[in-house]
Amino acid sequence: MRKFLFLGLLMLGTYLSAQSLKVGEWRDHLSYKTATDVCQVGEKIYASTDKALFVYDPSDQSVERVNTLNGLSDSGVSSLASSENKLIVAYENGNIDIIEQGKTTNIPDLKRAALIGNKRINQISILDQTAYLSCGFGIVDLNLEKKEIRATYFIGPQGTHLNVIATSVVNNKIYAASESAIYSAGMKNANLADFNVWEKVEAPSPRNISLMAPFNELLFVNFQGPSYNTDSLYSFDGANWALFDADNSNVSIKSSEAQIVVGRRFGISVFDNQLNQSDYLSSNDFGGLKTDFNACLFKEGKYWIADQHQGLLFAEKGNTEIILPEGPDYSEVTQIKNVGDEIWLAHGAVSENWDPTWQKREVSILRSDDWSTSTDLVAMGLQDLVAVNQNKGQTYVASWQRGLAKISDGRVDVIYDETNSSLQKRAVYEDWMEIGDIQFDSEGNLWCTNSQTREPLSVMDTKGKWESFSLGNGISEHQDLLKLMIDKNNRKWVQLRNNGLVVFDEKRSGTKARKLTNGEQNGNLASDGVFSIVEDLKGNIWVGTDNGVSVFYNAEDIFEGENASKIKVTSEGHTTYLLDGQQINDIAVDGGNRKWFALNNNGVIVTSENGTEQIHHFTTGNSPLFSNKVFDVEINEATGEVFFATDKGLISFRAEATKGQRSFSEVLVFPNPVRPDYDGVITIKGLIADAIVKITDISGNLIYETVALGGQATWDGKSFDGEKAHTGVYLVFCSDEDGNTTHVTKLLFVRG
Repeated sequence: MRKFLFLGLLMLGTYLSAQSLKVGEWRDHLSYKTATDVCQVGEKIYASTDKALFVYDPSDQSVERVNTLNGLSDSGVSSLASSENKLIVAYENGNIDIIEQGKTTNIPDLKRAALIGNKRINQISILDQTAYLSCGFGIVDLNLEKKEIRATYFIGPQGTHLNVIATSVVNNKIYAASESAIYSAGMKNANLADFNVWEKVEAPSPRNISLMAPFNELLFVNFQGPSYNTDSLYSFDGANWALFDADNSNVSIKSSEAQIVVGRRFGISVFDNQLNQSDYLSSNDFGGLKTDFNACLFKEGKYWIADQHQGLLFAEKGNTEIILPEGPDYSEVTQIKNVGDEIWLAHGAVSENWDPTWQKREVSILRSDDWSTSTDLVAMGLQDLVAVNQNKGQTYVASWQRGLAKISDGRVDVIYDETNSSLQKRAVYEDWMEIGDIQFDSEGNLWCTNSQTREPLSVMDTKGKWESFSLGNGISEHQDLLKLMIDKNNRKWVQLRNNGLVVFDEKRSGTKARKLTNGEQNGNLASDGVFSIVEDLKGNIWVGTDNGVSVFYNAEDIFEGENASKIKVTSEGHTTYLLDGQQINDIAVDGGNRKWFALNNNGVIVTSENGTEQIHHFTTGNSPLFSNKVFDVEINEATGEVFFATDKGLISFRAEATKGQRSFSEVLVFPNPVRPDYDGVITIKGLIADAIVKITDISGNLIYETVALGGQATWDGKSFDGEKAHTGVYLVFCSDEDGNTTHVTKLLFVRG
């Protein structure tokens, strides 16, 4: 019998839903479908992905996500191990966490070390209270009791770096394997930091080494074959090699005192102390489910399997389960799109040369707290899905390879290409069709960019008629273009690769396109490297480049020669330009007209509406942000939740601003009542934009006053003099700027 355990059906641990997310709180949106390793601490089962972990407790069937929000100090998990009640988590960048009884001890010495080369921790082997970390440069000796690095061993020729993929201790010898060789050294009276004590072991096969583990006074080494099911697994007694197993694709070897477990892509074999197979599990036991095993634990007749597609798999005596936290299909995100109360994710990519990467991935959809996935975009031959948009219930997805797809209920209705639209293949090569972005104008017409064509901008009107446009003589069929922004006057702003941008207005008489560059009279952009374009709530156009920000304050005069300006900012007595020298991958504008800048290597910066005041600067050092490389930022206008797509996954933050409403018809105070154990801010949402909010006690004494950010105001529950509000009823008075429209609601405080 097969059962499916998904996070939405379980006790959620520390997971926050959209409804419970307080202003200032974060939540993750990682994919947990690709589990890479599995280990056990006490009764709990930990599964790692390349980004984070999740933990399953069989006693209550609860699943908890573990990431930078609640226990990990980093993202990019590369290896996992356990010792007694300790979980050791290692990272791609050399960082190390030891988690014990819910407390994390971070050991960042290796990450911070001035070491040139690969710091990735490939594998962890444990002997008593010592963990040997196999790293991209050598071996690190970690004392688990003191939680400190004791030594580092550079064992390559003449003490050079060696990419060690695994270590094992057998019969008082420590073995270290690179892909091409095995080295050994005696454990007794040997200075392991001296490369001279390490001897090369003659191997039985010239093939690359992929796995190594000790068992029953033998060393087991897997030699990877050139194709599927051609691996050779050997044992070594210190003098002689013996072929143990052949013609499989081995992915993991885990051993204990009583058994050794060999995990293969589609099967698992368990061997006892006499090296007889005592148990076996096939992927067929999961009833046709798509599986591809990465690692396996076997204990007391129970299989715990880290799987490429299904997260954590469990099997015991014919019963099988899938254990998987809720999340999108993939952690990597190219574009985030907020449509109503939904978040849509495009998981495709464009190469550094702006060519297809041929990624076969569906789009993911977040509705409230539930994730779903489109079903047949890949089956229909659509790859590199880089943009998504929706209008009046119709959803469209852009492929940087085949065209434009219209989908309904997650399934493809029609694919628009050169046969049924004005879209074109690349003019010079006539090979593939690169659609980079999709936007709708105020009339509901669909516009999209069509790279490397003679007419690179196309429109499908509301009746289904297509037309394409040239962007002027300055834009050749060799030009790459991607992002598109349509302003309130229906002008189209098009990003050009390393060539500025173009503004286009098909309804204008005479010249319909103007190319903008960093020339003083040709736009005065901060750089020709344009990465983002957005219109703020006052109609100003903000352009993010690889050298800061440019702003067009009189965009209505763009065809009359309007040029961009830079914003001067003063910090610590020094005056410079806003984000000078920074690459700005995306810009979002919230309900308070504040600007959110997604930076290429410096996290996210939030400024006041004019850009002169910094409000937030989120980095991996001061927030749970997974990475400082942020590709996209998108705001849910109704809730104020801000989503960040980083190179290490998607994460969101509940901000202070929402979109302003036209009336006070849906004002909501949350929480209400405010109970003694509540420690967040009180939010008043559903307000007219920039409303004035006054809070008084029941006698009419003014306690607090503020101005809403867009449609939301916040209060920390304290009076002007810092005194906490007492138990009682408080009145919340809301009015527009002129005082012509008002609203009053009540708020109850309950103090313990």
